[in-house]
Amino acid sequence: MKKALQRLFTEDRIVAFVIMLNAIVLFILSYEQYIHNRLLSTLDAIFLFYFLMEAIIKIRLMGWRKYISSGWNKFDFAIVILSLPSVILLFMENMPDFAVIFVFRIVRVLRFFKFIKFIPNIDELVAGIRRALKASVFVLLAFFVYCFIVSLISCRLFQHISPEMFGDPIRSLYNVFKVFTIEGWFEVPEAIIAQAEMNEVNSFFTIGYFILIVISGGIFGLSIVNAIFVEEMVRDNNDDLIVKIEAMDEKMNHIMKMLANQNGQASNGQTEHEERPLDSEQELS
Repeated sequence: MKKALQRLFTEDRIVAFVIMLNAIVLFILSYEQYIHNRLLSTLDAIFLFYFLMEAIIKIRLMGWRKYISSGWNKFDFAIVILSLPSVILLFMENMPDFAVIFVFRIVRVLRFFKFIKFIPNIDELVAGIRRALKASVFVLLAFFVYCFIVSLISCRLFQHISPEMFGDPIRSLYNVFKVFTIEGWFEVPEAIIAQAEMNEVNSFFTIGYFILIVISGGIFGLSIVNAIFVEEMVRDNNDDLIVKIEAMDEKMNHIMKMLANQNGQASNGQTEHEERPLDSEQELS
């Protein structure tokens, strides 16, 4: 009975199934007509109690130090603790209308992130992301500096023409980044041209300015960042492939040496066999 109870709260398949059920309940609770539904709120509280029991049982089996040494266990424990106030508030009568209460309600959705740890090879994926972020940090910093400089220039150029997009550095930074993403970039210069009622010459230079931004930041800038990030992400796979190729080369070299030695021994044996009849003929003569 005790083992069955432990299995109920520690087996990955069961935990993943409970997470999916909790996600469905949270999905329904997101509809306004079901926010205060007592049955769904009770089910949500039961799911939270399950995750709390999961943490308690794992702590008892593993010990606190071993349990908290795992990054995934830290993540699970933090989500459960942050979710506790939200469930308590659900059953309060005449609940005060504070913004913090709605923040606690949003925290409940974080429980669905527990499902991430059941993704196959997630540890390798997380390690690859960390490695890629470390390798890309200076490139990302350079990209941000370039975006910041372009946003200041754009703010000075179009501050009075289009104040809703370039009225201050923050708005300018946001819209310049939108242009860098390439998707719908043409809408920004077209809006500026329409608002300022520019002539053909000014329109030409305005469009050319944003084309230059798209090429430098959107095509080359983001492409470099993506290339470095992806390269670091798959570096482990490339390293494994290189090791396998080197091992294959060593085996091929070993096989070639063995064949060469066998051919050398065969040729030496044939030469000795040809020389022996000559020696016997000389002796007869």
